[in-house]
Amino acid sequence: MYKLIAILVAVIPIILFLRTIFIGRSKVMSQAAAKLKKQIDYLAWGILFIVGCALAYAVGRLIFSM
Repeated sequence: MYKLIAILVAVIPIILFLRTIFIGRSKVMSQAAAKLKKQIDYLAWGILFIVGCALAYAVGRLIFSM
């Protein structure tokens, strides 16, 4: 059983490598991946903006209470 698992672990990277070389990525998939990455970047910046606003509010309340 362990030999089968070891063989599969050794073969999977080879299969993935050959698939990327011979099949490649289509233009549609590349564009979709780029759009998804852009949306994730916008989401990350939005979350950072909200955290920054909350931090500024907390510091402002702390200074105002003194």
